[in-house]
Amino acid sequence: MMESERIYLRPVGPEDAELLLSWGQDPYYQETAGFAHYRNLAEAEEGALAYQQRPASYMICLKKGQAIGLLELYPRDGQSRELGFLLDKKYQGQGYMTESINCLLGEAFKDPEIKEIWAGCRANNLRPQHLLQKLGFRQMYEVDYRQIPPFLDFSAKYYLLKRSE
Repeated sequence: MMESERIYLRPVGPEDAELLLSWGQDPYYQETAGFAHYRNLAEAEEGALAYQQRPASYMICLKKGQAIGLLELYPRDGQSRELGFLLDKKYQGQGYMTESINCLLGEAFKDPEIKEIWAGCRANNLRPQHLLQKLGFRQMYEVDYRQIPPFLDFSAKYYLLKRSE
């Protein structure tokens, strides 16, 4: 288990389905983070199982035990990983995501195979952009997905953190 001063990271489990459902039914998380839309608890349970089967998907929990967010690090290629994150809006602006990502990055870069970590966020969502910059990520490029109609209606910025930085 990874932990820091106020939080710990634990694998996603079936007990997280109700929280995933609440995020999945809130347009805020779909619009800002591209989080999946869950119509019912059964779909959220399937989502929890999918997260559980991924090698590095974690619930962000307060030391008191309450889950407040989701953090993932998944392979991009042999030396690269992609960071994904979501924090319950009730806990935003309190430094929990900074603490969580630092915790995960500290562990990730212990693996000598991992040379860089990427992260993407919607171009109109400034909060994660500021967070990534504060953590040392640099913006590398932007993709306007609106150019691929009719499926996507957003633009995304992609950030990179290299081991040496």
